[in-house]
Amino acid sequence: MEENYIFSLIVFFLFGFVLFKKDSKSSSYTANNKRPSVKERASNISGVARYLQDKQDDLSQSKLTGVSRYLESKEEQEQENPVAVSGVAKYLATKEEVPVSGVSKYMARQSIQAKKIAKENVSGVEKYLNNRN
Repeated sequence: MEENYIFSLIVFFLFGFVLFKKDSKSSSYTANNKRPSVKERASNISGVARYLQDKQDDLSQSKLTGVSRYLESKEEQEQENPVAVSGVAKYLATKEEVPVSGVSKYMARQSIQAKKIAKENVSGVEKYLNNRN
């Protein structure tokens, strides 16, 4: 029985310690909740104007969507690290644009021969009409 009592006290103290530690972290000032410095208080801007200005800054930052923040971070990364050319891109740059195949060479020769044959087999009427102009 006495052991349960001691164990429960230890658990109670540990639980309180953990809660106290969390409260002390949450009650500390954050960057947005800082008190204004003496220079800021001495400036011509009133407290209300500073408050509204801070709210506008917060709203402009919160309007960014996750996609826009992602794209901005990607742009920053690209500026920091230039785009590396991949191996495929290097290969395609060194390769000829259109390789000439044997079939395309054969088809070119056939079309040239067909034109020569067409010029040689001109009828008399075609010759007359060509010479007339």
